[in-house]
Amino acid sequence: MIKNYSTYSLSVFLFISTLQIFAQAATPQQMVARMGRGINLGNTLSAPFEGNWAPAVQESYFDDVAAAGFKTVRIPIRFDEHTTKLEDVVYKDGSGNYIGSMSQYTVEASYLNRIEQVTDWALSKGLVAIIDVHGDHWFWESYREKKGGVANPDYKTGADRAAAEDRFRAIWTAISTRFQNKSENLLFEIMNEAYFSMNAAQVDATNTYILNIIRATNPTRNVIVNGGGKNSYEAPLQLGVSGNNSYLSDSYIIATFHYYWPRAFTASASQNENDYDWGTAADKAEIDQDFGYVKTWSDTKGIPIYLGEFGADNERGINYSTGAIGLYGGPENASRVEFHRYLAQKAIDLGFCFTVWCAGDKAGKTIYKVTDRTWVEDVKNVVLGITLGTEDFNPANDFAIYPNPVTDYLNITTTQNIQKMELYNLNGQLYTLEHRNQEVRLPSLSNGLYLLKTTFSDNTTSHNKLIIHKQ
Repeated sequence: MIKNYSTYSLSVFLFISTLQIFAQAATPQQMVARMGRGINLGNTLSAPFEGNWAPAVQESYFDDVAAAGFKTVRIPIRFDEHTTKLEDVVYKDGSGNYIGSMSQYTVEASYLNRIEQVTDWALSKGLVAIIDVHGDHWFWESYREKKGGVANPDYKTGADRAAAEDRFRAIWTAISTRFQNKSENLLFEIMNEAYFSMNAAQVDATNTYILNIIRATNPTRNVIVNGGGKNSYEAPLQLGVSGNNSYLSDSYIIATFHYYWPRAFTASASQNENDYDWGTAADKAEIDQDFGYVKTWSDTKGIPIYLGEFGADNERGINYSTGAIGLYGGPENASRVEFHRYLAQKAIDLGFCFTVWCAGDKAGKTIYKVTDRTWVEDVKNVVLGITLGTEDFNPANDFAIYPNPVTDYLNITTTQNIQKMELYNLNGQLYTLEHRNQEVRLPSLSNGLYLLKTTFSDNTTSHNKLIIHKQ
C-alpha cells in the first residue's frame, strides 16, 4: 500500500489546526455576545446564610430561566459567614506589626460544594453563569472612613487592613482553585458596587492583585471588573484612572456597571421617593446620554460592557409573596414595563449584554416568582425583547393555541383557513411546521421561548409566544 504522505501530512495539519481553533477561549467580545439577555439570582446566596432572604435555590429555577429564553444568570454570593473570621486569627504582634498571611483563612469546603452544585445546574442548562462576590461588604466597607457623616466602625488601617486584604485574597484563591476546570461559560466578578466605599486607586489595586490570583489557575477565564469612586454609568470610566492600569491590558476582562436612575422612579415604593411615571422623551434621552458615555469608553479601550443590574420597584409596591400593596405606592405598571424594555433594548443595541435585577417574590424588584415558579409576564417579556409592536402583533380573535408551555404536540382552534405556520427561535432561526386536523407535531427542539407566526388564506397573520418545555 502506497501512502501519499504529503496529502496525509496536510490532513493531519488541518485536523490539528481545527482542534486548536476550537480550543481557543472565547474573547470578551464573543462572551458578551453569547451572554445576551440575562437575569440575577438575587437575595439567595448573597444573604448571610442561604434561605435568610429568599428560598434556597433549586435546580428548577434554572430550568425555568432557560425555558423563558434568558442566556445568563448572575449569581450574587456572600462568603463572609463561611470563611475564617478575622477575630479568630492572630495577625499582629504586641507592637501592632502585621504578622499574618493569606493561609490563615479557609473557605468552608461545604460552601464551595454548594456553589459548585448551583453553578453546575446553570451550566447544564446551557446558561452562562457568573460567580459574583456580592455580599462581602466587610471588605469594601473597611475602606470607608465615614458613614453617614460619622466614623465608620468597619474602617480599617495598618495591620487590620492588611488582614482584611489577605482574607479577601484567600476567598478568591479558593474560588479560582475550585472552579479552574469549569466551562468557559462560568465567569468571575471580582466585587459588587465597591465604588460606594472604595476610591478609584483602591479598586484598581484590588482588581490588580485579585486578577493575578485568578490568572494563576484560570489564564483565559473572562473576569468582570468595575471601577471605584463613582457609581452607575460612571463606574467603568474610573477603571485605571489612578494610574494603576496595567491590568486593563488583560485579554479576558469585561467591564460592568449598574443603572437605577432616576432613583425617584426606580425606588418609588420607598417612603422618600415618589416619581411613579417614566417614559418621556427627556427620560429616554438621559438613558441615551449615560449609556453613550459607557459606549464611547468601551470603544476607546476595546473592553466590552456588561450591564450587571437594572430595574424598578414592583408596580404600586406590590409584595408578590403576600399580595399586599406597598405603603408608599410605587411605579405605575406601564412605566415600569417601559423602563425595563427601554434599558434592555438600549443595552443590546449598543452591543452590551445584561442581567436584569430580580430577587424573587419576597423582594421589592420581582420578575420571577420563585414560590409558584411563575413570572411577572409583561416585564419578563420586554426584558427578553419578545414583545412585538401592535402593528405586528395582532392575534386573530378566533385563533388560539394550547397547551402552552408545550412538549411535542400543539393544538390549534380557528375558523380560518391556515396557509402556513412558521416557528422562530430568539436567534431568528426558522422552523416550518406541518398542521393536520388542527394539530401540529413540533420538531425536536431545545426548551425555550419561540415565536409562532401563522399566516391565513387571506394573508393576515397571527403571532403567538410559545414556550417549549420538555421534561
